[in-house]
Amino acid sequence: MTSTASQERKAMVSALRSVTADAPTLCKGWSAQDLALHIVVRDSRPDLMVGRRLPLVGPKARAALQNLASGGYDASVDRVAAGPPPYFPQILKPVDDAMNTLEYYIHTEDVLRAQPGFELSHRREISEELRKRIWQHASLTFFVMAARKQNRRITFFSPGYGATTRGPAAAPLMMVHGTPEELTLWASGRAAHAQVDITEA
Repeated sequence: MTSTASQERKAMVSALRSVTADAPTLCKGWSAQDLALHIVVRDSRPDLMVGRRLPLVGPKARAALQNLASGGYDASVDRVAAGPPPYFPQILKPVDDAMNTLEYYIHTEDVLRAQPGFELSHRREISEELRKRIWQHASLTFFVMAARKQNRRITFFSPGYGATTRGPAAAPLMMVHGTPEELTLWASGRAAHAQVDITEA
């Protein structure tokens, strides 16, 4: 199998290069520049994701973030394209796919679907391989978190891929139908921008 994370990194870079630095995204309060910087930090300086909030090291971490952003938007996108340093574990395909397939798919859509005039009927096509991996990974992560956050028992159903139910057995039941990728966007808090059908029990 090819690396789905690698495919989606390329798609994300293409999406970022198709917009300007101040273009909106579906991540509340984030521009395309903010999203690109987030990926750079996640790839190469994950310590800054937590460090900037700590009282003692916060100022240094925030200064490091400003330094990363100082090269400008194009440089940030180039760093996204380059990926992590060779000594990071996600350089290995199985680790990369497990860590980043969903992350990169979602953030690619965060850019594309936030742009003026976007229509769900014109959303990009994805590979069957990616769709299968999204279903596999989301069943263990985002579907679980969505049920917990909503305090509901939710059955996620996708024709051709199956059904999985998450949440407390005694909680009210909801059924959400869609393709794996649309279910994942819905479960990750992007309901207004996902194409799903919902049935309340």
